[in-house]
Amino acid sequence: MFCIFQFRIKPYERHVPQQKIISILSNKGGVGKTVFAIELAQSLGSLGFRTLLIDTDINTGDVSIKLKLAYPLTLLDFFQKTVDDLSQLAQKVHSFYLVPGAGGHFEFANLYYQQKMKFIRSFRRIAQEFDFTILDLGAGIERTTLDFALTADLPVIITTPEDIQTGYGCAKAAAVRMRELDRNMRRKQPDYPLREEFSPWFVFNKAADNLARGIFRGVEKAAEVTAARREAQIVPRYLGSLPEEHHVIEKAYFRQHLPVTVAYPRQKFCAQMRLMSRKITGQFLPQSSSENLSPLERVFQLFRSEKESALAQ
Repeated sequence: MFCIFQFRIKPYERHVPQQKIISILSNKGGVGKTVFAIELAQSLGSLGFRTLLIDTDINTGDVSIKLKLAYPLTLLDFFQKTVDDLSQLAQKVHSFYLVPGAGGHFEFANLYYQQKMKFIRSFRRIAQEFDFTILDLGAGIERTTLDFALTADLPVIITTPEDIQTGYGCAKAAAVRMRELDRNMRRKQPDYPLREEFSPWFVFNKAADNLARGIFRGVEKAAEVTAARREAQIVPRYLGSLPEEHHVIEKAYFRQHLPVTVAYPRQKFCAQMRLMSRKITGQFLPQSSSENLSPLERVFQLFRSEKESALAQ
């Protein structure tokens, strides 16, 4: 069994300020979230960055299905205590590493406290071994899903032109949850620093760039309305768009079981993925660098304080 601590990856020569976490979320299925997660991991890895993709879909293991991968141990084994650390699950796939999900009657969104703490402790350790750690989160806006989305330095919301309302709803739900978490912590720790805004990056799947940018302007206006109503402070950012190339994606994943960027690197789809990957690596805003707490540390403190509050009652 391969383990990243048995064969440690050579440090990447290019300067990376610190390890970064990317969460990928959507409010509904079928918008291309998992394909984007795979392609982003492959693109970042091909640029030379140490990249880990964690498939949190324990119920289906969609990443493994799309790439036709089969592993004896998966994330389900981590939660069922067959393995103790996420590093025991990390497998090399093309230019990135994967912690695979699995088929099973288990929902990541329904983790109980001990499971959440076990995951986030192990997550903190393994993320230190990589330049970028990508969380492919399940569709929907359940509380646990949002909590883990908020561990990211760069939260990415993927949507389509037809589903933009649900896409923006995902951003709004995350912003409201972020404010709720911070205020809960402030009540317990008066000096706890509040975050002023939630800044997700939007990716528009199945859309030409000019159409996507036009829709994004609508997202910005919606965020202004949300702020005026004092519901949440959202500062959306435009990451990019992906063209509708269903036939190419189908051939790559369902026939060859390869990322599109591996099977058909000259496609427009791949050019857009490379553009977004370079935008992340070249213009990545290390929000945590100006704060005492990274997003991951904030959520870790929250989970720990929840237990302390329960014990005090």
